[in-house]
Amino acid sequence: MAEDVRASPAGQAEAKTVFGEMLERLVKTMVKKAEDPPVVRESVVEWYAQRMMLFGYDFTADTLGVLADYLKGYNLWLCGNVGIGKTFFFDCMNKVRRQRQYSPIVKLSMIETQGWNMDTARDWVEDNCDFDILIDDVGTEPLMKSWGQEAELFPYLLEKRMQLSNRRTHLTSNLGVLDIKKRYGERVVDRFVQVFKMEQMKLKKSRRVLRPWKRAANAGDGVA
Repeated sequence: MAEDVRASPAGQAEAKTVFGEMLERLVKTMVKKAEDPPVVRESVVEWYAQRMMLFGYDFTADTLGVLADYLKGYNLWLCGNVGIGKTFFFDCMNKVRRQRQYSPIVKLSMIETQGWNMDTARDWVEDNCDFDILIDDVGTEPLMKSWGQEAELFPYLLEKRMQLSNRRTHLTSNLGVLDIKKRYGERVVDRFVQVFKMEQMKLKKSRRVLRPWKRAANAGDGVA
């Protein structure tokens, strides 16, 4: 049976050192590209919310704030339990984008990256440089093979993405902040808050907070 390189203290120390160096390069690149997001009008938020609700998305005060942050231009990091609509938020947004003939948000499900290596990750990033992307279910991915050893895919994927593309990158994860820290290290969470807008989504139901619209669903968009 092959030895688990994560099991030995030496292997763990080496992995953390490599990961730390990679993270430093990643954050410097991301911070350099980050810009202050613009102000978004309430009417624009309501227009998008109305269309997303037609596709089945039920907004609460929290998720309406997530939509506003998306429209402001943030890179979103949606965290929370299974089944609360993190991925569905982007699915509905994609349908609205198609209606407006915008390019899609390309989704990569991390649970489906079994067998990936550095070449596979780099090829995927290169193929999607011209699109916004969603890295879905961060934390479910297996370790990738790197020079005969196992290494974390997520930081490598993000590093290549930020090196090769100026488009927006979004994340979802079923893991809580403590679980993310445990897997990737505290520095990941502390650093990523500089360039990602982390939203802790909740399962709690609340009444819809949008006032009734006077326009029919197929009326003019009203988006300047």
